[in-house]
Amino acid sequence: MIRLRTLRSLPLLVQFLALASGCQSAAPPSVESPVQARMFSHFALAMDLRTFVVNGDLERLRVTAQELSVAEETWGLPPGSEPYVEAVRAAARQAFEAPDMETASRAVSVGAMACGDCHVANQTTLGERFQVAAPLLSDPATRHTNFLSWVSRLLWDGVLGPSEAMWRTGAGALAGDEGIPAPRASYVPQSEVLRAAETLRNLGAEAVVAVDAATRARILSDVWMECAGCHIQAGVR
Repeated sequence: MIRLRTLRSLPLLVQFLALASGCQSAAPPSVESPVQARMFSHFALAMDLRTFVVNGDLERLRVTAQELSVAEETWGLPPGSEPYVEAVRAAARQAFEAPDMETASRAVSVGAMACGDCHVANQTTLGERFQVAAPLLSDPATRHTNFLSWVSRLLWDGVLGPSEAMWRTGAGALAGDEGIPAPRASYVPQSEVLRAAETLRNLGAEAVVAVDAATRARILSDVWMECAGCHIQAGVR
């Protein structure tokens, strides 16, 4: 088991928090400007997008994506940020217009990649400050969900931070010899559970060697879709 330090409140650069949706929900620091207020609002929307993708809830995803796609003033952002902000909005529009979950999932992951590109271009070192607690695996009823939620979070942080440490930790856990804890509920046929586990493990192996942002975003989307497929069958949205 790979152990990470317990998550603490992170002093994120608020100029980029509109797009940096990889940090766990926490009470936001004090808001000092209208720009910061808008950033934290966007942060909440991005968190919702990830949840709706994983749950396979296309209807609610579209509503949130439409809200994120609305053009706003970029006053206060570093010079040159506008193309990256527009790339995120374009991804949100694609998610809103998506005819199916796979298309929507890919659009959300591309939006996360645009976040990471902006952070790199502006040298925020945001990903270096990400910390994620190890999952609780002692309860058989929740360890499957806890493990995959942890891995998904790490891979997402790896793309949008971007964070090499987060990506490699998530990829290594997904491809690891310990395997994915089996779900306790019997809503999904065992054959489908085994198929999804094998697919996720293969995606983990691919993630271990992936180095470019576009490939990592695609793998992240594929991981989300495997989770969504089971959630839809189980009716746990």
